[in-house]
Amino acid sequence: MSVPDPRSSQYRPFRAATYGTYLVLVTAFCLWLIVNVSRSVAAMTPEHLPAAGEVLSYAECLQGAQRLWTELESEREKLVRASEIAPRDVDQQWMRVRTGWLEKLRMQESQCALGSRDRSELRTVFRRLDEVQDLYTIHAVQYAGEVGGAVDALQSAFAAARLKSSPRSP
Repeated sequence: MSVPDPRSSQYRPFRAATYGTYLVLVTAFCLWLIVNVSRSVAAMTPEHLPAAGEVLSYAECLQGAQRLWTELESEREKLVRASEIAPRDVDQQWMRVRTGWLEKLRMQESQCALGSRDRSELRTVFRRLDEVQDLYTIHAVQYAGEVGGAVDALQSAFAAARLKSSPRSP
């Protein structure tokens, strides 16, 4: 007695059902993933605000942009030098910092009337600020993902070596 050929026509409905089920599950998973990533990105990126009723002067806007730059740079330096944050967690901490900073940036932009012609240089400053923040975000994510684990392992090795080299108390 021979074993029936698995490609025979009697198994065709089962193969079709299996392929159909597979496609439905893959499609559902992909849609779920797209929706959740979209929600996450939307939650981390504040929207541009409408122009404020009271517009700040050119000098005030420039000072505000400088203040935002100083804050962004100091936060980046804190994360790179922070010893209480595990290097592989830097990206999560940076996302919290980034969201708060972007809210301040959007508020400052709305108060500066960047759409007017005589403020094109300010518009460039704010656009560059946003670009630098994007690059810092990429840096934080790459640092945490690519270097963070190695830095954590190095710090653990230092700690173990220090424990071994310290004199033991009686």
